[in-house]
Amino acid sequence: MDSWISEMTEELLWVEDISSAQDSLRRLAKLANVDFFAYGNSRPGLENPYWDATYPTEWMEHYFANRYQFIDPVVLEAQRSHLPFAWRFLLNRPGAMSPEQKLLFAEAAKYGIRDGFTIPFHSDNGCIAAMSFAFRSRAEMEHFANMQPRLKLLALYYHTAIERLLEVEIPDDELSAMERQCLTFLADGRSLWEISGLLHRPESDVTSSLRSARDKLGAATTAQAVHKAIAEGLIAP
Repeated sequence: MDSWISEMTEELLWVEDISSAQDSLRRLAKLANVDFFAYGNSRPGLENPYWDATYPTEWMEHYFANRYQFIDPVVLEAQRSHLPFAWRFLLNRPGAMSPEQKLLFAEAAKYGIRDGFTIPFHSDNGCIAAMSFAFRSRAEMEHFANMQPRLKLLALYYHTAIERLLEVEIPDDELSAMERQCLTFLADGRSLWEISGLLHRPESDVTSSLRSARDKLGAATTAQAVHKAIAEGLIAP
């Protein structure tokens, strides 16, 4: 075990507060010569999703002002997939992106964010989180190919630390991440079969999540649950 991994283990395993975890991540990422990283966590029970990133401030302001988090192909793929993925595969997948999503990537490139890879995390408690490492060029990312196992380990340690530090009691009436995803896909006109495929979960799980969402929202039908979730700002319109 080299000194970088040893330091990461010591710092993130025993960190006592979120600020210290963020400081450790920044220091370790700098030692690894990583340009940018972004981590998001939608753990149920949080008033707002947890977010930590080193992207340029101007880009982040532009990103959220345009509500890009709801159409970002990287975010959507991280919600669906349990496996790490490189962004270039999203770009090269035929018919995978809308004109708005292609514009998002083009605008990100103007801020120096041109390639990257993402490690999703899906927990039994309904938490969906992801860590992305981004680079200024594809050539630079290729240079980091041999570093990917270390960066994946760094992402795992940071995610584990944040999950521990964000420990909260989940209200019984709060929608889980799975329930929000199912309602969002329904609002987009997807069938149960399609949602099952997108989430890589059995159709019975989708049906169960929608039933639970109806109960929590006090809705008589699934369509009514979708409308109520949109009206209450629980899912994007």
